Amino acid sequence: MNNKDLFESGCFSPDWTTDTEPSPISAVYTRQNKDLQTLLKELDGIKDRIQEIQAKQWQLAKLIHFHENELVKE
Repeated sequence: MNNKDLFESGCFSPDWTTDTEPSPISAVYTRQNKDLQTLLKELDGIKDRIQEIQAKQWQLAKLIHFHENELVKE
């Protein structure tokens, strides 16, 4: 059984979480200091994206309702 088959069946080797090449913490995490205005702009962008997703969810809910109630009756 190859590694892909083991992975798909949920069987992992005992060392599946070990990192073969440890990297220093400075390479993994770099600190980014941003000013308040930049953070507020990013927050507004996130809020806009959430509103877009909610609108898409509402549209999908209406389509599902139409599909379940209108198309099935035919």
